[in-house]
Amino acid sequence: MPRILFLTTPHEDYLADSLLHGLKSLLGAEVVDFPKAEFLYDTYPSERRRALYGNGFSLYGLLPDIDVDRSGAIERAVAGEFDLVVFADIWGGFELFAELADRLRGRRVAVLDGADRQEPYPYAGLWWRRPARWTLPRAHKRALYFKRELTPLTGWYRSFLLLPPVLAARLPSIRQMREIAFSFPAQKIVNEPPTAKRRLLASHVVDGEVARRLGVGTSYAFDDEADYYADLRSARFGITTKRAGWDCLRHYEQAANGCVPCFRDLQRKPPRCAPHGLNSSNCVSYRSVDELLSRLERLDEQSYHILREGALAWARANATVRRAGQFLAQCGLPTAIRDRDPDPQRATAA
Repeated sequence: MPRILFLTTPHEDYLADSLLHGLKSLLGAEVVDFPKAEFLYDTYPSERRRALYGNGFSLYGLLPDIDVDRSGAIERAVAGEFDLVVFADIWGGFELFAELADRLRGRRVAVLDGADRQEPYPYAGLWWRRPARWTLPRAHKRALYFKRELTPLTGWYRSFLLLPPVLAARLPSIRQMREIAFSFPAQKIVNEPPTAKRRLLASHVVDGEVARRLGVGTSYAFDDEADYYADLRSARFGITTKRAGWDCLRHYEQAANGCVPCFRDLQRKPPRCAPHGLNSSNCVSYRSVDELLSRLERLDEQSYHILREGALAWARANATVRRAGQFLAQCGLPTAIRDRDPDPQRATAA
């Protein structure tokens, strides 16, 4: 099995954390997270988990805390002990990347860009406002670059705003960037679609226009994950939207609980930008509250069942172990390990 050094970020990062969950689920101790991502393990105190982003729902406190040798991890990577070195957050960890880029020449390296930003590293004001950073090593030249918010404007920023976006998107450095998205733990995906659908919409309504029409608030509605999941399972549809970025764990939470996502303005999402695979077979796209309510009213039961099955299939296709397998394949590492559910006691429908 391949050995991986995963250089973590000290804060919650859904892209990095879900990928790490999948890699650890597949490879166990062969994945060395350094520093240790404490909040991903089952030894992380439950009272501290509630202080995490999103109340620590869905991704956190799941991994078995097995023994892993983290001593001298970076020097071992420089010496060639690992088959792959992953930088979990190129935006927050660019200084470490700059420090190690030359020392890791000849090694297989990947960087994750999970920021809610369309710019690639280091082509944003964060770096260009300081002349001392103009010579930072370019990650797209030194590593496999995985970007979540990959849009036509990504190339525009890469061209120093000189090329029209449609032309900039064809730059070799942009075409070679790898697409990547959030993923979801397989053990939290229901086996079968819940049948007890008592309500039309889930309680957490993030679209302000829809919330005003229904007379509800848009703030987070739950302090307990079990209550949140039960609410999703009891509803036919859930509302989701683009916020700072197009990808959001909420899309996956809804689908994984047999709740069909209703995604505002999904048709505007750039094709290479996450999330991938949401379409009319598993999701309801709408432009306004009137269009949404009209579409839901006209939907017959058979069409709804098809959507619900499609949403659940989409969630399974985006399980953390599947994403990890895809990531390994793109990094040129052995892919003989089959996608598997690391926990045989899967979630059951309420």
